[in-house]
Amino acid sequence: MNEKNSNETKEDKFKRLAETRINNALDKIRLIGNLASPQYAYSPVDVEKIILALNGAVAEVEEKFKNVIDKKRKKFSFSGD
Repeated sequence: MNEKNSNETKEDKFKRLAETRINNALDKIRLIGNLASPQYAYSPVDVEKIILALNGAVAEVEEKFKNVIDKKRKKFSFSGD
């Protein structure tokens, strides 16, 4: 690990990685959107499959975050009344 990252907090690392990964994902989604062109032939069923796949992937990410947050809430602590 280089010196810059040696003092990086978990939150800083999360934000750094999230920013890069989300921007990469958004770029790829925009590329998928470019398929909505008369240059290509596709059916409504094809489009629905793409939308379902993308929505499913987003739902999986959302569920992962919710599960972690819920686990943190369920921990017992006298100090967290």
